[in-house]
Amino acid sequence: MLTLETKNREVVDLMNGLLNVQNLEGKKFSLVVSKNIKLIQNGLAHIEEAAQPSEEFIELSKQANALNNDQEAIEKLEEKNAELVKSRKDQLAEIDKMLEGDIKIELHVIGEDILPEKITAAQVTALSRIIE
Repeated sequence: MLTLETKNREVVDLMNGLLNVQNLEGKKFSLVVSKNIKLIQNGLAHIEEAAQPSEEFIELSKQANALNNDQEAIEKLEEKNAELVKSRKDQLAEIDKMLEGDIKIELHVIGEDILPEKITAAQVTALSRIIE
């Protein structure tokens, strides 16, 4: 196990890297990737929960999407629901602050010997913090 002490945002980036390689073949590699995804999900659950939009905002988003990029109509809808839109923007600003917070997380190391043959340099770079 490897202890990472970093910012939540960097762990989110690592999670994205893991999600990007989860369909690559290799039993040992797949097990380590899967375990790390679960560990990160648990470590960042508080941020995921805090980021959930309200039911009212979800409904507003559906209405905006139904307007098929009619910018004028979308702006009118947002003006009509200004308080709800501001609330969501404030929520996202708070999430951004949370992402700058520190985290200490234990993750499984990915040994170079178990890396799949068909992994790209970009994928390796995304996982570099946990590859040994």
